[in-house]
Amino acid sequence: MELSALASTVKLVLQSVFDWRAKPFLKIEFDPAEDLGEWHLDGIRQQKVGTVHVRNIHKNTAKRCVAVLRLLSVPSGGRVPQKEFALHWADTDYSTHSNVAERVEIGFERRRLDVVFTVNPLVGAWVAMPLALSVPAAAGQAYLPPGLNYHFLLRVGCENGKGDSREFTVDSPTVWTGLSMRPVKLT
Repeated sequence: MELSALASTVKLVLQSVFDWRAKPFLKIEFDPAEDLGEWHLDGIRQQKVGTVHVRNIHKNTAKRCVAVLRLLSVPSGGRVPQKEFALHWADTDYSTHSNVAERVEIGFERRRLDVVFTVNPLVGAWVAMPLALSVPAAAGQAYLPPGLNYHFLLRVGCENGKGDSREFTVDSPTVWTGLSMRPVKLT
């Protein structure tokens, strides 16, 4: 009897390890050379964007993934009425929704996530929520007044695995090309 109990325990442990390795595990990646750049949108507008890429480093597809950007600190002189934003995943439609998170699946491929952007010739920056991407002038709650740096926490999660989070500092520019975004080094 003891041998069969031991075999059963070993089987459960091995199954748990296998299940853990297969369960989705998201990782936020940021490379300034790739994720901070100027875009020209089919003659509609020019903008500079700060993005990240999210990768699933385990086997199974991550289901119903969402991304939320939380404002951790605003410098004196800045005012941002909303503190938490559902972000826009690249290659998904966006509309005039202000608080609806589009849910996506992430398999073995990386998925780009829009975080912040500027628009030529306007000053300041916007958090890349769907409403702001559709009509920046109508998204005052996502506007980051110029000349200041903002501290954010980016969280990405899915319903069937482990998410990731990372802190960033965003400098809202006085000239649209001056947007910068960098990860906060945690000590």
